[in-house]
Amino acid sequence: MLKLTKIALLGAVAAAGMASTAANAATVQGTAEVDIISAVTLVETTGMDLGIVASSTTAGTVVLGDDTSSRSCNGGVTCVGTTGFSRGVFTVGGAPAGYTVAYSVDAAATLNRVGGGGSMSLALNPSGTATSAGTFTVAAGATATDFYVGGTLSVGASQAAGQYTGTYSVTANYN
Repeated sequence: MLKLTKIALLGAVAAAGMASTAANAATVQGTAEVDIISAVTLVETTGMDLGIVASSTTAGTVVLGDDTSSRSCNGGVTCVGTTGFSRGVFTVGGAPAGYTVAYSVDAAATLNRVGGGGSMSLALNPSGTATSAGTFTVAAGATATDFYVGGTLSVGASQAAGQYTGTYSVTANYN
């Protein structure tokens, strides 16, 4: 039994000698950093206006360019006048030069007749894209950057006369 106790005691001493002590530990301080930049701002500077059009007994479309503010009417729709229409213009500010900003626009909006009695669908198209989203990089020295929204309005056959209005969502954020 004494021999067994000596072996156990020797094992405990050996284990204690292998244990780490504070003299063998190392500590270092890690660092952390963050740069805060301003949130982007987004303002509609010009509302989209498809101008004045005339419907007929045949359905058609009004196409408003997103990059050039051109307008054309197709099918049974006639464009009236050569002015009085405009693409939507949105201004993004607050982003430093060199940063990329992503923007998105609803794919479509519904324009409802003021006073009721009709609606039309407007497929939206922001500038420079074939989809409802895009990006741009803020140019050096720029304090704000614009992007544009155009679209295609589907006008029904014998669409009721009147003013039609609607809204759509636009979002911009760092990419």
